[in-house]
Amino acid sequence: MVSEQFQRFMKSLDVDLNSLLEAAGVNKVVWQEQLTLSDIEYWQLMNEFDNQLTDEMILGLGNITNINTFMPSFFAALAAKNGEQAIERMATYKSLIGPVHLEIVTKPDVVNIHIVGNSLGIELPRFTVMTEQLLLISLLRVGTGKPIKPTAIGSKYQYGAQIDDVIGTRSQQLTDNCVQFQVADLQRAFISANNSMWTFLQPGLDQQKLAIERDQSLLATVQALLLKKIPSGTFSIDSVAASLNLSKRTLQRNLGALGTTFNNEVQTARQTLVVPLMKDQALSLIEISYLLGYSDPESFSRAFKKWFQQSPSMYRQQLAGMRNS
Repeated sequence: MVSEQFQRFMKSLDVDLNSLLEAAGVNKVVWQEQLTLSDIEYWQLMNEFDNQLTDEMILGLGNITNINTFMPSFFAALAAKNGEQAIERMATYKSLIGPVHLEIVTKPDVVNIHIVGNSLGIELPRFTVMTEQLLLISLLRVGTGKPIKPTAIGSKYQYGAQIDDVIGTRSQQLTDNCVQFQVADLQRAFISANNSMWTFLQPGLDQQKLAIERDQSLLATVQALLLKKIPSGTFSIDSVAASLNLSKRTLQRNLGALGTTFNNEVQTARQTLVVPLMKDQALSLIEISYLLGYSDPESFSRAFKKWFQQSPSMYRQQLAGMRNS
């Protein structure tokens, strides 16, 4: 959800959200109402944030005091008794904000928090990694009133001097996105603790979370069917609806309520299928295009360029070069 309050906050950063949506290829316009994005549209927008937002803007979005007033899950985290409980709440209700997961690994003296995408095999853009890690640090500092620093932090990206200064710990080049804190710091009492507020917020958050899980279950089922049906060539909306015991109109209506369409879901499934097919050297590009349900190779080539910003033949050349190196 892109709320009205978030839209106003982005405007305060001199960010034109409509321009970003257009540049991201998201065919939606912000006016005054809350905007709903599908997972694909969310990541398209995050990638455009990555292209256009400065590190100063990332620091603004990574400061929990700027956004907790219009994101209830962050407010609920600040109302926790300590950092340990706050991060657990963040992980529990992360799906209310976007398709990102927090994986918490607790050791005797430290806790590692890994930030991962929860669908589509997405590699998180720098913007998402930076803001998620900064929000965790900000949560602990605001909650405790102490200048808590992570004991380690890293990702595949360069952090930049401005972001490193705010973190206060030297960032590392890692293969995953991880921030580490001392257990002792996470057990510090929160001065913002408010159990009465949590009692008020929890039922609403749980209801939203259940609704999202139900919606994601439908999308996951549609994707599973399409992954099976596309290579066989029987993946029409009528066929998928029949497999779900739904009418075509009901399926369209349910997908529309989730901010997506059947055609969007077909493209998502094709994008999931294409990489393993491209790695199979026994298949020609023409065969791959037909296995993905395209009527001609030109249509496949156009879709592939949209997904990977290069032609299928160039992508295969790169794969060959990686195998030979």
